[in-house]
Parts: sequence; C-alpha cells; structure tokens
Amino acid sequence: MNAVLLAAGAAQAAEPSVLVVAGIGMSLVFLVLILLTYIIALQGKLFDALNAKKQKAASEAAVKSQPQPVQLQEPMEAPPVVEDGISEEIVAVIAAAVAAASGGKYTLRAVKRAGRSSWGAAGVKSGTEPF
Repeated sequence: MNAVLLAAGAAQAAEPSVLVVAGIGMSLVFLVLILLTYIIALQGKLFDALNAKKQKAASEAAVKSQPQPVQLQEPMEAPPVVEDGISEEIVAVIAAAVAAASGGKYTLRAVKRAGRSSWGAAGVKSGTEPF
C-alpha cells in the first residue's frame, strides 16, 4: 500500500501548479491576440495597395475613354436625292444615323421609300394568308 501512496504522491508532484497553468494560458492567449493584430494590419495594407492599384487603373481608363472631339466633315458636294413625301427631319435623322454608325466614313446620297415588286407582294400574300 505504501507503494500506491508513493506513486500517487509522485504523480501529484509532477503536475505544475495552478498559477503556472493560468500564467501560461493567459500568456498564450495574449500572444495569439498580438499575432492576429499583426496579421489583420498586414491584410489591411495589402487590400489598400490592391484598391489603390484598381483605382489608378480605373482613372487611367476613364481618361482614355473620354470622348474624342468630333471632327467635322467637309461639306457635301450635293444634298441627297429625296423622294417626294419624305420630310427633311427624317432625312436628317437618317443621315445622322449613317454618320454615327460608320464613324463618318459614309455619307447619305439618296433616300427613297422601300417598295415591293409584284413578286415580293405575291410572296408576302402567300406567306401570310391563312391555311
């Protein structure tokens, strides 16, 4: 029985005291908190640098994408040929659309109403009449 008591006493003596365990635990917690503070600060600096790079690229893109001044074309030699019944406003809108779509390469020379030939009319009639 003495051997059992000696073994139990030796096991108790090998354990650290409560104050040592509490001190090590608190120190470990504070060290981890300090480490987390540095990691978060490093991430903040990293994300600030990335955001600054994105903002710089966006500002450069905005400068590049500013509209260029419109270059005026030389006046046309003759006004476009316009069929009767088409107003000047319609001709102006069509001419502006052609100039905008082509970037100023093409000009409007004539405007006339689209009509169907007899073959076209027959095709429309046969395609749209009920079965």
